[in-house]
Amino acid sequence: MSQSTLRRAIGAVKDQTSIGLAKVGSSTSQGDLEVAIVKATRHNEYPAEEKHIREILSLTCYSRVFISACVNNLSKRLSKTSSWTVALKTLVLIQRLLSE
Repeated sequence: MSQSTLRRAIGAVKDQTSIGLAKVGSSTSQGDLEVAIVKATRHNEYPAEEKHIREILSLTCYSRVFISACVNNLSKRLSKTSSWTVALKTLVLIQRLLSE
């Protein structure tokens, strides 16, 4: 197995673990927000799916609590990652949320 294949597999496992922890560890709506953030900033080298970005926008447009949770989750995701794809997708997501 090549190193890039192994790295992609580890990234997919990390994403699935983060999604599972988000579903178990927080309230329903905030868990949905965290899951959408993880799905929008996955380790794969493809652009984020529009449906995940729209879900984040719809959850954060009505409540300051969700905006705060979104900022916290994005900053935590950005500070913990060593993957350039996750960092880039997180920054693009932040820019998109600010522009919308």
